[in-house]
Amino acid sequence: MTRLLLNLILMGIITIGIYWLIVTFIPAFSGYSIPIALLLGITIGFFIYIQIDNRIGP
Repeated sequence: MTRLLLNLILMGIITIGIYWLIVTFIPAFSGYSIPIALLLGITIGFFIYIQIDNRIGP
């Protein structure tokens, strides 16, 4: 449970970071920044969760 909770927090931090990067450095995509940030944040966070889960095991 703690791994899942930590990963959800990590997904949120990654999403906020990607959102900030898009809004700050690519203002032309600012209208699409929330969907792009959510998609990339969840995808990267889930990938990290899988990598940690495979390394630690059940």
